[in-house]
Amino acid sequence: MKKLLLFVLFPGACFAQQYKNLDANRNSIDKNIYRIVLKDDALGELKMLNFQYERKIKKSLTILLEGGAAVNVQTFGDLYDSSKSKHQFAFSVFGSVESRYYFNLAHRIKKEKAVRNFSAFYLSLQEYMLSNPFLLINQKVSRAYQGNIQTFLNIGWQKQIQSLYLHAYAGPALFKKTLSKFYPDEYIRSWQMGIAIGLAL
Repeated sequence: MKKLLLFVLFPGACFAQQYKNLDANRNSIDKNIYRIVLKDDALGELKMLNFQYERKIKKSLTILLEGGAAVNVQTFGDLYDSSKSKHQFAFSVFGSVESRYYFNLAHRIKKEKAVRNFSAFYLSLQEYMLSNPFLLINQKVSRAYQGNIQTFLNIGWQKQIQSLYLHAYAGPALFKKTLSKFYPDEYIRSWQMGIAIGLAL
């Protein structure tokens, strides 16, 4: 009976030890965090490739800087027949400065849950800027997605598993200003919402 019990439990114990070794940094938080992130800003209909730098200020408080390229993709023609539909692309650059407070970080640490590089929920204040498009494909500048400056109050969640980075966020706009010369109100959002996946460097 003892041999049978050992036979059953030994593989499980080995797997648990191997997982623990792979995830040895699950509770560590770096002071300076660098990431490459692919983001889908759902309400803005933008796809973004950006570089992030997050710096620890206090135990649960950070500042995050990000910047990169954004593309807005629109389809026209016959949406049900791909041979008769065409895509329009408008490329812009964007950047943001964000102050984050991870309100459940201390609770996760107390419960001995993984908190690798602020794997927790947060509240943030974000200043965001998107330029007017600098490159257009099958698109007119007057009809392309226009630039704007906005301030958002966000609630979000992020998690780092080894080098894999996952992120989701949403929040209302507190301030908004268009950079468009064509449509003063069309590309100003009242909310933002998105998901992201990336790699911690």
